Amino acid sequence: MASIINIMNTAPPDDTSNRKRLIRDSLVEFLATTVFVYAGTLSALSTGRTLVGQGGSEDVARILPIAMSFGISILALAHSIGHLTGGHMNPGVTFLMFLRRQISATKMACYMFCQFLGALLASSLVWGSTAKLESFGDADSVTRPPFDLGSTTVDGSISTGNAFLLEFMGSFFFYFVIAQTALDKRGIATSMFPAIPIGLILVVVHICLIPFTGCGVNPARTFGPSMVVCMVGDRCSDVVGSWYWIYYVGPFLAAFAVAEVTMLIDTDVEGDQQVSGDMGAKHQKEDTDEENAAPQA
Repeated sequence: MASIINIMNTAPPDDTSNRKRLIRDSLVEFLATTVFVYAGTLSALSTGRTLVGQGGSEDVARILPIAMSFGISILALAHSIGHLTGGHMNPGVTFLMFLRRQISATKMACYMFCQFLGALLASSLVWGSTAKLESFGDADSVTRPPFDLGSTTVDGSISTGNAFLLEFMGSFFFYFVIAQTALDKRGIATSMFPAIPIGLILVVVHICLIPFTGCGVNPARTFGPSMVVCMVGDRCSDVVGSWYWIYYVGPFLAAFAVAEVTMLIDTDVEGDQQVSGDMGAKHQKEDTDEENAAPQA
């Protein structure tokens, strides 16, 4: 907690004086979040549509394609816009960056507003793209909107407390990798391909959480589908239940925890530079030993 208090006493970066850049970056977050939520949630519909045609609406075969869709989308988009906005596309990530004093409160508010708005547009586009999906396969097995537009819901086999812990831990894993690859300059991924581990951990988190909570770990991703379902269908109570809060409290609380943990981890301690030097010396020694072991002519 002391780490958070100390860094919150640090002045935030001056990232709002250039209004044009702030507007541009916010619009980029809006566009990227729209694409991310559209691609990810549409995969839930496309895999469900295929299985309905085969006589089943739920199957373990759906989990990996959905997880890959979200993971690959975040990987591609982070590479595409990371140099502009940092590639957040997630209010939880934006909150984490604010806590780590990477962005100001004003930029955080602008990003979050655009992320929620982008998710809402994405789900509207998914609804517009699949509004007639019930005409395929078994009409009685397809909800309206179809498959609740990929909304996140808690499985009846677990309690709300279970679901909250799952969302918290999934968000923690995801945000921890983001923080360590994006903020810790000592990491090997920072200067190479930081989006790759981020995409991979999102795939893993989805595989783990989809059967239980649908895998939120992103308040905007949860917000978009659920709001559109409530506006256009009669299933609002099914997608906005008594457990709905976990998809917001879990990620934001995880962001706070990750900020605290990573600030402790990223603090330089005596011996950090020596570790890097020892690694270099080790490789140099191995090369020298190989040369000495070579047969003499």
